[in-house]
Amino acid sequence: MRSKSIIAAPLVLFALTACAPSPDAHSSRFQGTTLSFAAQPSQMNAQAVALSEMSKRIVVQTTLKGAGIGAALGCGLAVVSAGSASNCVAAAAAGAATGAVVGHIKGKQKVARQIEKISPSNVVRTLRKTNEQMALVRSSLPARLAAQEQMLSQLEMQRATGTIDQDTYVSARNAIAAERRALAQSLTETEANATQAAANLQAAKSEGQTGLDWHIGATSKLKAEAESARSSISLL
Repeated sequence: MRSKSIIAAPLVLFALTACAPSPDAHSSRFQGTTLSFAAQPSQMNAQAVALSEMSKRIVVQTTLKGAGIGAALGCGLAVVSAGSASNCVAAAAAGAATGAVVGHIKGKQKVARQIEKISPSNVVRTLRKTNEQMALVRSSLPARLAAQEQMLSQLEMQRATGTIDQDTYVSARNAIAAERRALAQSLTETEANATQAAANLQAAKSEGQTGLDWHIGATSKLKAEAESARSSISLL
């Protein structure tokens, strides 16, 4: 009975050895996990880009008050309104210079009165959607940054122990750094757009348009939240 145990022991050891991953396989597994994390599409980035695009729309919807005359000449008075502003952005830029000249001639106020400066209801709808997107970004960002920090720590350990090679380390770290730069850029753009929209609304208020206090407060809050989210991102 004892002799059978002696014979079986080497066989068990051989089986365990055969099943254990080789150093190369162990390294490849870590490299695959590392590269998979770094290369996977970031839902966080998509959320931030969507936020930036929404904030741009607020600027478009509030720019008519400042570029009204130029936009009218660039797009035609018949089509200029808050709802059609997005179709006239390029033309408004071209018409702004002409608008500056028109501003010095008689009839400026008559032309301006034909233009709806800002549509509060349109801005409210866009602001609410943007605020919802901002809330989504703010709730998702901490978890994504924490996951990145964990991966960065693993990268340092794996490089120190030789589990991954230098190229894998650099590629994964660069991917995380690029994602953070993209996130920061989208949030910076959102902050700038909110700042511009708030200025547009404040200018419209000073020119006599009423009912814009909530809008001014909401865009200022959006600016502050975008700035706060951006400050939480440490660039590598």
